Amino acid sequence: MGLRIKPGGSLGRIHCEWPNKIQIGSDCTIEDNVVFKITKPFNEENYIQVGDRVFIGHACQFNCNTKIIIGNDCLIASNTTLVDTGHEINRNAKINMQPCTVGEIIIDDDVWIGTNCAILKGVRIGKGSIIGAGSVVNKSIPAYEIWAGAPARFIKFR
Repeated sequence: MGLRIKPGGSLGRIHCEWPNKIQIGSDCTIEDNVVFKITKPFNEENYIQVGDRVFIGHACQFNCNTKIIIGNDCLIASNTTLVDTGHEINRNAKINMQPCTVGEIIIDDDVWIGTNCAILKGVRIGKGSIIGAGSVVNKSIPAYEIWAGAPARFIKFR
């Protein structure tokens, strides 16, 4: 149905209504119940790209309204959610009438994201960084740093 996956690795039972918008690199392991959700599938610039030798754990969710790019050699633990969209919060309008805001998510090479994390719109996680379990990442993280918490904050250098 158009999902592009390079040789090697394993692909569990995933949920994806628009497989032609997903690119998966070689030697990846994607466990069961991973959701790849594409909000605007007819937009050419809207896609999810997973690099080579990436592990994506059970029940992760990729909610894509613009683009989500995962580099090579990354580990994304179970129940992690990546969401590249949000809503404005103007108090003079009903919350369900607020316009959407978007910002691509980029995860550079050699990144480890612990279990139950949320990676929010407009975030770039730098090469070699580590995100502690249960963290909410709402701003970009430089290379080779360890961050954790809700919201995530700098812990130490790797």
